[in-house]
Amino acid sequence: MHRISIEQWRMFIAVVDCGGFAQAGDALYKTQSTVSHSVRKLEQTIGKGLFEVQGRRAVLTPFGESLLPAARALVSQADSLEHEAISHRQSVNATLSIAIDSLYPRPTLYGALARFKDCYPDINVQVHETVLSRTAELLEDGTVVLGIASAMPKNVITQLITTVDLIAVAAATSPLHSNRRLTLPDLEQECQVVIRDAGLRANMNSGWLGSHRRVTVSNVAELSQALAQGIGFGWLPVWAQQAQPLVEPLPLSQGLIRTVALQLGIQEHMADDERLMLLQKLLLEPTDGHSMR
Repeated sequence: MHRISIEQWRMFIAVVDCGGFAQAGDALYKTQSTVSHSVRKLEQTIGKGLFEVQGRRAVLTPFGESLLPAARALVSQADSLEHEAISHRQSVNATLSIAIDSLYPRPTLYGALARFKDCYPDINVQVHETVLSRTAELLEDGTVVLGIASAMPKNVITQLITTVDLIAVAAATSPLHSNRRLTLPDLEQECQVVIRDAGLRANMNSGWLGSHRRVTVSNVAELSQALAQGIGFGWLPVWAQQAQPLVEPLPLSQGLIRTVALQLGIQEHMADDERLMLLQKLLLEPTDGHSMR
């Protein structure tokens, strides 16, 4: 299949604007023979003539005239794309995309990012909030270079970053607080607010879904808000419960705490990147005054 290059269209336009092949060659810093050969190849590919030589001028044929507006638009778009790609190359290279599970303490996350930006103010950071299997998918797809979650895919470098304690809570006004000997079977009769898995290819179950009546939300922040409004009970990270004065821990007689181990994973090819190494170090260091538990 014959293809016409952008450069051929560029020479075609130059001949039109300059009035001849020699003049077009001067404008494009090419020889007249190079321009003539390129336009001839263009005409052969199309199967019709584009110019008629009148004296020393190259004049468009009616067919050539009909192609000129589209040719100008095509070359203009190609020039714009090239300019945009070059001008944004540095900013694209200066972006770190990370995926952080909703359970990871937000005060710790944003404290780490604040300190990171002090060291690298020109680096753009894209944060993807994830739940359960979504972090692994983003790492597998190469969308992010660093992720924090309870499960990691193969072919990434991982390490335990922290454990997060979750406790059963309900609104302070909930009648569940009146039962001083509340058991896990008791909770199975209540409405449970749960967080859905954000994964697109698979769905993980936390294993704590004992209730048949549920309200499903997207992240820890929504879970906290739903519980504060009195929609049943849920397992909330301790750090989130401490930031939500409208909910209180339930008086369970057993199973008071559920613990989730979170791992940090980075793409293997980025392991020696000094920016990523610093961000990893900061995420491993809890912000002063904010415990993981």
